[in-house]
Amino acid sequence: MNRRHFFEKFVSGLFGGTALAFLAPALAFLFPNRHFGATGREFTDAAGQIVLAGSIAENDIRLGLLGGKPTMVARRNGELTALSAVCTHLGCIVAFNPAAETFQCPCHGGKYDRDGNVIAGPPPKPLERLDIKIEDDKILLT
Repeated sequence: MNRRHFFEKFVSGLFGGTALAFLAPALAFLFPNRHFGATGREFTDAAGQIVLAGSIAENDIRLGLLGGKPTMVARRNGELTALSAVCTHLGCIVAFNPAAETFQCPCHGGKYDRDGNVIAGPPPKPLERLDIKIEDDKILLT
């Protein structure tokens, strides 16, 4: 192998490696592979314990997993509702701000009201509402 051929291969490899370094995060952004844990039907807390429906007080909001997705379950006017905690903009996990009574995305400032409707920021659509039922005091995904 002569010097010219060696440098052609070296420069090609250098540019190829640089292209892969930029391409890998772009592909990870476009095709996220998020796995949030168990895919059980029961609503569980961070420790994997089943949350009983009776333990959620009026105007209380709990974050946990339901069907393997980060979920917020809230009791309002005696009724339990469940919303996905995944921001519809880029998939960050939203948090509830009790002072403002809103769900806020820590990544890009998206804001949702208590019903999951977009009130500010870049999210393109509301938080996903999940259908739940209560069976033996357990909150189940239907």
